[in-house]
Amino acid sequence: MKDIRLALRSYLLADPTISSLVGGYRIHHVRLPQDQVEPSVVYNKISEFGDYNMDGDSGLGHLRMQIDSWAQNSDAATELANAVYDRLSGARAMVDSVFLMGAFVDSGRDDYDSANMLYRSSRDFMLWYRLADDVEESFDNSQDAHPLGVP
Repeated sequence: MKDIRLALRSYLLADPTISSLVGGYRIHHVRLPQDQVEPSVVYNKISEFGDYNMDGDSGLGHLRMQIDSWAQNSDAATELANAVYDRLSGARAMVDSVFLMGAFVDSGRDDYDSANMLYRSSRDFMLWYRLADDVEESFDNSQDAHPLGVP
């Protein structure tokens, strides 16, 4: 499976509301930079699953991505988390070389980090995707025959 982190980051930053809330760049992988107190997003892959058929890897990827929205107060963290939800929930889009086939919220939670004095609104999204090459190949093959062999 291919890594879709950069495509996810690009997709989130392309949203004007999210971009404005994070200053156009504060979307990070795995950890919040030290001393970062401005509203920020941190995303972390929790699990990833492949999809195979009798011919091998189908090209379909499925992963659980935890997306944390951090801010100095609960309302700001929630506002950012809601903007991320609005952008991702049910999304279908081609981003860079990744076809995001669907994004669905699975769970969520709120927290407070007393050491850094930051609030966190966290949501897990289930993301289904294919790489653009796999999508084009699927479309090319579907022109000739139904994928399930139905006339």
